[in-house]
Amino acid sequence: MLHTVRLTAPSLRPNLPAQMYKSPDENRPPAAEILTIGDELGRGEIVDTNTAWLAQQLTELGLQVRYRSGTNDQLEDICEALQRAACRARVVVVSGGLGPTEDDITVEAACALWRLPVVIDPAHEARLRSRFAERGVPLTPNNLRQLRVPQGAEVIENPVGLAPGFRLDLGPAACWFFPGVPRELRAMFTSVAARIREHGLAGAEAAVVLRRTFRVIGLGESHVDHRLRGMLDGLPADLLARQAQRPTLHFRLSFPEVLVTVVARSRDSVAARELLDSVGIEVRRRLGGAVYSEGEDDLPVVVGRKLAARGETLAVAESCTGGLLGALVTAVPGSSAYFLGGVIAYADAVKQALLGVSADTLARHGAVSEPCVRQMAEGVRHRLGAVWGAALSGIAGPTGGSVDKPVGTVHLALAGPTGTVARRMIWPGDRDQVRRIAALAALNLLDRALSPERAAPPEGGAAPGEERL
Repeated sequence: MLHTVRLTAPSLRPNLPAQMYKSPDENRPPAAEILTIGDELGRGEIVDTNTAWLAQQLTELGLQVRYRSGTNDQLEDICEALQRAACRARVVVVSGGLGPTEDDITVEAACALWRLPVVIDPAHEARLRSRFAERGVPLTPNNLRQLRVPQGAEVIENPVGLAPGFRLDLGPAACWFFPGVPRELRAMFTSVAARIREHGLAGAEAAVVLRRTFRVIGLGESHVDHRLRGMLDGLPADLLARQAQRPTLHFRLSFPEVLVTVVARSRDSVAARELLDSVGIEVRRRLGGAVYSEGEDDLPVVVGRKLAARGETLAVAESCTGGLLGALVTAVPGSSAYFLGGVIAYADAVKQALLGVSADTLARHGAVSEPCVRQMAEGVRHRLGAVWGAALSGIAGPTGGSVDKPVGTVHLALAGPTGTVARRMIWPGDRDQVRRIAALAALNLLDRALSPERAAPPEGGAAPGEERL
């Protein structure tokens, strides 16, 4: 909820030279900038999650986050960053520096830049005093620092914390200031998003922004980009004409997956969805079975949903992953409906005693071998009475490799109703990478067994070794 102390009068706004401002490009969505403030960010002491979350929210409002910047708790640096942001963005979102300590000086910077005095917001002061009184905690003077706002600013209520936010206009830019605490910023931004829409700051033509993410596993980022090159150029002309702006294609590596996101900006939701549906058909045609799902659900969620729908169960036998596969499966709420359990068979003796791996197999082929993982998968499936049994054994490193079995070699097997299949992968990464990619490769093997449509190869077929999972 927003309440106005007093809207900033034009005479109080900084008078920056007109030539400093960038003229809006009518062919692009209105520009936004995210500015984060705090020494702790500059020193790498905390991870900046606010920028990622704000970028998503601003994009959905029809704005394009063209700039992301940050500065330390220095008065001159903050003022300079604010001026620079206001010269190139219609909406500027600032987080950080509104707390009670001496290094929280964002309010001082705003007041210096706008030439405004500092005042205490009365509504937040009343709530703070009431809260401290209820808890019997003494109110120290520095607690009042977090209630300060520039006089005349539009105040943003903080429903979950103590420090209010505020808005000031700098030239053509609307500047919104928030605390850096993610929980507080997110709660406060809801009301600001409504105001951005009300004031038309996001632009009339960008009323609908939809995106669709395709999750790809088994193809490297360069191969995905190569296969999708020119895809948007081939979309129907009439469909493209109904969009407010040309759709855009984006790639992000989320090891070991590649996330392909298409963003559509349209004048109506029907046109945007039609475009995304058309793109989806083309993505699957070009990438084939490497696409395992659309949306936010990752591989453990997707596999779990399919097992639950079929009423089937899974058991796992792990060596080099040491329980990571089971951890990925059980991280999904409701996994008890389909996951029976697992055996972490690190030692050969455990492989023999609990999974039925023969001494002859270990002697002739070793623990990191196809015969061994086949027996592990079949053994855990039989011992736990599961429909599916998955097994892994490998050399995660950094030592233990050989010429025949270098570090990164992992054997996988999946035992099911129609028999057992096995795969070998070699991933020349560090220990954590090898373990993670092996666990997800086992899930991918199961998902392919549960999804006949994923047997389709990419357009033109896959090059040897291209689909490594």
